[in-house]
Amino acid sequence: RLTLANQTVGNWPGVTVELLTSKLLVGHQIVQLVDLPGIYDLDGYSDDEKVVTQFLQHQPPDLLILVLNATQLDRQMAMLAQIMGRNIPCMVVFNMADEAKAMGITIDAKEISQALGLPICLVSAKYGQGMEHVQSTLRHALDNPSSVLERDVREHTDHLESVFKRCVQVPQQASFKLTEKIDHVLLHPWLGLPIFFAVMLLLFEGVFAVGKPLQDAMAWLFTEFRELALDPLAATWPVAIKGLLLDGVYNGLATVASFVPLIVLFFLFMGVVEDTGYLSRAAFLMDTLMARLGLDGRGFVMLL
Repeated sequence: RLTLANQTVGNWPGVTVELLTSKLLVGHQIVQLVDLPGIYDLDGYSDDEKVVTQFLQHQPPDLLILVLNATQLDRQMAMLAQIMGRNIPCMVVFNMADEAKAMGITIDAKEISQALGLPICLVSAKYGQGMEHVQSTLRHALDNPSSVLERDVREHTDHLESVFKRCVQVPQQASFKLTEKIDHVLLHPWLGLPIFFAVMLLLFEGVFAVGKPLQDAMAWLFTEFRELALDPLAATWPVAIKGLLLDGVYNGLATVASFVPLIVLFFLFMGVVEDTGYLSRAAFLMDTLMARLGLDGRGFVMLL
């Protein structure tokens, strides 16, 4: 929304580990916006966490924009407390305001901003809501860097808990009861992995059950087109050229094209699984096993 740039993202960790940069006009000056991997801990040791900590250590930013999920602020206080404890110039963006509103969660961003001494914006990047406030706040924050009281992380955490408890109202029914019930089964220590592999088996069976007739139909069309149109046209061509163009180029392209229905269906089905958040849960399930290979659970998703 800020840069008008496009980037491939996914609903599982480890998708954007590299640093992505873009020039951005803020007020009267050009700034470089650097997109860091999403993490939950500045003291972690995974690759994406190292990318962030090393960047902040060796290239201290003029301003850090911390993007938090407005529906799960209680899970992300630790990260904000760590940043405040290191006194890094910061502004905070509560994203997914549309989902928070749908769940009945109310956030008094102005009160939180005054209590913490940090500029705070409430936005829905998905729908572009609140982006004008982000841009104006960004201009002001760059010209007037914020500073917080000198406290250790524990003190900041306690202060954040009291502020969020006062300024964020979460109705009882907004708790993820349905998700928790589903996770109780999907993340079961013994049943979780068999269920996941059963889902993957059904996905692949579904891809081939629907896609195989389409693949056969496309292969038939290409074969008929060759027999009825191309073979008569190339009847007088030299054998070498005919073999190159028909047996080589045309048959090669036809073979690849016949797989398009399977590929499209596969990515469509995987997109559905991805959007449910199931791949993140698969990473959690596989973490112990992948640790024996020197990786974490996210490596399994990338391998998959």
